[in-house]
Amino acid sequence: MWQTGIQRGCGLILLASALVAALPAKPEAGNDWINGVYAGKSPRVVALPARTAWQSANAMTVSEPHAFVVVGTGESMQPLYPPGTLLVLRLVSYAELQSGQTAVYRNEAQRAVAHVLVAKARDGWRVAGLNNPTHDQEPLLEDNLIGVVVAAYRPLPEPAIGLVAAR
Repeated sequence: MWQTGIQRGCGLILLASALVAALPAKPEAGNDWINGVYAGKSPRVVALPARTAWQSANAMTVSEPHAFVVVGTGESMQPLYPPGTLLVLRLVSYAELQSGQTAVYRNEAQRAVAHVLVAKARDGWRVAGLNNPTHDQEPLLEDNLIGVVVAAYRPLPEPAIGLVAAR
């Protein structure tokens, strides 16, 4: 079927729009909102070769008082923190918490959960995973707070070093 240049151009625009819409949302530098949740006080991931990522995370525990490293699992914090992200946590007081920070707390099932602080309510902080449709049902409380994320590193595969046999 023959199309005019305008019809062809519109088809390409629609195709390009559909492709862009199908791409997963990624946090942009300077974008404080991710999937409708304010995460402006959560550190962005720094992607480094695995060895360098671990060295950087461990160095932060030396320079940052009361800091330690955990490895993130699960998909609730995507696209900000994919599974396997090294999260540097710092112990903080409950009074220091702020909306937009990623905090780690222990839920009723005694599992550590890293989610963004959404709003402070009478019964505790509302928290949400960036990839979840709603906020968590149980609040983050002073008693179940583990710490806040102060740095995040994504370990990249190390380049393979091949040996070449000499003849």
